[in-house]
Amino acid sequence: MRNHQVNESLNEYPHQHPDDHPHEHQILNPATEEVIATVPAATPGDVAAAVARATEAQRGWAALAPADRARLLRRFAAVVDGRIEELAALEVREAGHPIGNARWEAGNVRDLLDYAAGGAERLSGAQIPVAGGLNVTFHEPLGVVAVIAPWNFPMPIAAWGTAPALAAGNAVVLKPAETTPLTALRLAELALEAGLPEGLFQVLPGAGPVAGAALVEHPGVAKVVFTGSTAVGKQIMATCAAGVKRVTLELGGKSPNIVFADADIERAAASAPGSFLDNTGQDCCARSRILVQASVYDRFMELLAPAVTSFAVGDPADPATAMGPLISAAQRERVRSYVPEDAPAAIRGDAPQGKGFWYPATVLEATGPGDRAAVEEIFGPVAVVLPFEDEADAVRLANATDYGLSGSIWTRDVGRAVRVSRAVAAGNLSVNSHSSVRYATPFGGYKQSGLGRELGPDALAAFTETKNVFISTEEQ
Repeated sequence: MRNHQVNESLNEYPHQHPDDHPHEHQILNPATEEVIATVPAATPGDVAAAVARATEAQRGWAALAPADRARLLRRFAAVVDGRIEELAALEVREAGHPIGNARWEAGNVRDLLDYAAGGAERLSGAQIPVAGGLNVTFHEPLGVVAVIAPWNFPMPIAAWGTAPALAAGNAVVLKPAETTPLTALRLAELALEAGLPEGLFQVLPGAGPVAGAALVEHPGVAKVVFTGSTAVGKQIMATCAAGVKRVTLELGGKSPNIVFADADIERAAASAPGSFLDNTGQDCCARSRILVQASVYDRFMELLAPAVTSFAVGDPADPATAMGPLISAAQRERVRSYVPEDAPAAIRGDAPQGKGFWYPATVLEATGPGDRAAVEEIFGPVAVVLPFEDEADAVRLANATDYGLSGSIWTRDVGRAVRVSRAVAAGNLSVNSHSSVRYATPFGGYKQSGLGRELGPDALAAFTETKNVFISTEEQ
């Protein structure tokens, strides 16, 4: 989901030396700080061997009829569907996600596999009218795709790249974040159980500067799909440029939640906490800048306070919990750095004491649009509220950022909704809603929020080459 620290497995990529990383990594439960697993860390040699296996497996996979690839992916989806509770429980333990969220995430993997399977049989080219013959195009797979997934949504975002890449006839080597590799490893086991060929979908846990860098640099990798910080995305893009290697980058976000005076203020205030507290704010689409028209600002804040403080924080395994812990101690310190003791906190919720990487829901009133907390991605349960005067002022504030990933617009005026949607520089917007991500619609950002689009009906085409063939029909 991020300049944020979305992906601990690669955000150190430009700075650390491979020797700084051990050959295994302990996985902590963020809610208890207990070690729940120890996972081997891949070396450059492991990466090279995995790419070689993937290259071999991809040839056979691409040679299958599209209907056969689709059938195996649907079988994979069915196997995942039968393990929803197992995968969700694993996500609760390694990522600290509330169990309800984790169930949705596992279900999203299933749905993505089903959706991509349908695309495998409809990845058709075109017949283009030309003089003197027949001209047709083909969509052919790239080869081996590297997917580098983040810790904030380990299962869904891994599937965002993996499912369409496989459906288009590619092999995938997935590197999960160091802190959250367990669900990815289990998905690889379920793929084999479903009958996918050995080597086609491999998971390599490991450090970003080691396994991640080796994947990005490997000449046998045709495309890199990365979700993480803008800084690391730029490094990956630069590395891929040397080999003219394709990239899809989903990077930072500082999304606005724009509330106009003519909106349903009660509904807008009641829904606002979920827009920046879901996943403890560790979400690239978090509406962490709340822009409220000045004439209703005080009323909105009155309504927002109880909505924030009543957001249930606690044990992620409890179905009543709406917000769990942050992913790590380092992430908690990063969030704290944006909220000093003397910060103008208008609203501050509660969080459990003792073990676990907990942080309370916090709403700051910005002293100006240039405040650090108002322009940088915090990636935690912290939002900043700013007033605006009119529509033009709202658009100006909404666009006063290097990012352009998502956002919400609250108004009863349909014309205003359309005007503001067109004026805000962001890839995914919702009106009178905070729901802007669906597996059936495109997802991606403007400006420094990324490059390319994931999800939606065109997702498979992003993992193919277009080949043009002209056949002369003139008499010989």
